[in-house]
Amino acid sequence: MSAQDISTAALLLFAEKGYDATTIADIAKKAGIKKPSIYAHYSSKMEILLTVLQTVKDNYLAFLEKNLSQTSTIPPDDRLRHIFFSISSYFLQHRNELYFWMRVWMFPPVDCTHDVLLSVQKTNDQLVESIAAIFQQGINNKIFIDETALELTHAYLCMLDGYLMRVICHPKFDHDKTLSIIWNAFLLKSLKLPDASTN
Repeated sequence: MSAQDISTAALLLFAEKGYDATTIADIAKKAGIKKPSIYAHYSSKMEILLTVLQTVKDNYLAFLEKNLSQTSTIPPDDRLRHIFFSISSYFLQHRNELYFWMRVWMFPPVDCTHDVLLSVQKTNDQLVESIAAIFQQGINNKIFIDETALELTHAYLCMLDGYLMRVICHPKFDHDKTLSIIWNAFLLKSLKLPDASTN
């Protein structure tokens, strides 16, 4: 049994029950080991959480950076659409990471340190900064309405966050169809100038 096996088991429990409701004994049972064996790899439940958080964050940021790089040469509106659908698809394929991330973001552990919360905020800030830069390019190119790039970014992410929250609360619906409706009916028509080309 490796440290990674333990953190994988912990991710499943943190996603399902939350950090505060999960015990070391729960993690040991999920990993198929005895409770004392956990301490050969981790000194506390918080250390396990930090490991899980770092892994989830690193995987997501690697995905995001790859996505941004692969779409760097396409028009801003097409790029934002691609990123919107790609992030949605990523979390649909990694639902435990989605549930875990939402729990930590919205309901951080009682004994969570400021550094942990700052790390989560920094990850969100990286996404905001990247999306805002694309919106700014679109504003400069007369593609998007005359609002600040930051305001457009928050509108964009509100739709994305709302969709992902819907996936958590009501997992059985046509994800692809709903995503297309969100983009075409709410984002595309609301954020682009009337005379800008449509997708």
